[in-house]
Amino acid sequence: MTTAYDVTISRDDNLWVATVHGLPPHLLAVTDVEHFADLDVEVRDLIAGLIDTDPGDFAINWRYEVDGHDVTDRFHRFLAVESELREQLRRAQELQEARDAERLALLRDLAQAGLSQRAIGDAIAPTCWSRSGGPGSPWCHR
Repeated sequence: MTTAYDVTISRDDNLWVATVHGLPPHLLAVTDVEHFADLDVEVRDLIAGLIDTDPGDFAINWRYEVDGHDVTDRFHRFLAVESELREQLRRAQELQEARDAERLALLRDLAQAGLSQRAIGDAIAPTCWSRSGGPGSPWCHR
């Protein structure tokens, strides 16, 4: 079972302050960073140095407080949506790359088959395919 530490993030003097809970009683761990994105690395390095382990050998339960208001749940929901969006964008990029490769292969095949550039352009016109999914739809009629 992985050891987990509770870390409370707050804001003080224009810094993000991380207080680590759950360490041995003789250890107090607090650090601050200027940029929110630096918290994970800094907190992991702090804990790892204090307990003599690797930064990836333990879990962190993050808690976020601003002026006494616990915003942890909202932060977690935001981060979950943000993560999903990044995944969707990554997938969209993969699909675009696959589409571009297939379009290039199709262009070559159509050109080798003897079609003119005009006919090829007409066949793969982006407005025809992207709005409707194929010929025969109202978007493809000129």
